[in-house]
Amino acid sequence: MAFENESIVGLCLIWKNHVAHVRGQNEDIVKSLFNAIPKDIPVTQINFEYKYKELLKSLIPNPKYEISLHRMVLNRGKLIPRFPLDKPYTQRPLSKADAPAIVKLMAKDHPIFWGKIKVDNLTFDENQIYTGLFDGRKLISFTLAWIDETAAIITTVATHPKYQNQGLATYLVNENVHEMMDHTDIAIIHVTTENKPAIKIYSKVGYEVYATFAMVGIEN
Repeated sequence: MAFENESIVGLCLIWKNHVAHVRGQNEDIVKSLFNAIPKDIPVTQINFEYKYKELLKSLIPNPKYEISLHRMVLNRGKLIPRFPLDKPYTQRPLSKADAPAIVKLMAKDHPIFWGKIKVDNLTFDENQIYTGLFDGRKLISFTLAWIDETAAIITTVATHPKYQNQGLATYLVNENVHEMMDHTDIAIIHVTTENKPAIKIYSKVGYEVYATFAMVGIEN
């Protein structure tokens, strides 16, 4: 953390020795935190607030990739009512036994972003709620929500390309949000800025853009 007069003015959080989240009140603080990341930690991705994008270019001139991401927030007062799914599909919770189908669906939905996800990368615990829609035995859409007594985040939403534009993701996200509001007053979701269809889905449910970040891949 970075301090000024005993107040926190910046923070670098390294998640699983892989992703560094850097936040600061100005460019000097952000740059100092970036340079303070230990060289022996195999960080492969840095996340900055989007307003520091130009600084990011100077610190990482040749990134492996760059993704702009919105953080969208839904407050309880913006919650829309539950609505029925007018489709011939079945809904059920997903478990570890569904992991191969989940990974396959993620790769179909977004091969660049999720193409390298493997079954071993998925986690299942009491705080994670996987919800899926099936056409017969085929998983066609799912969401993953992480919920505890202080926070509620929809971490993953995926729909098979052949089943998109049917309102399936909107339905599942709204179902998740209602479950979340049993635990918290605020729900969070992240979406790439160019993913206009997803942003539209989340906006329909009541989410609003709160902040924008840049995710940058680096050579280790």
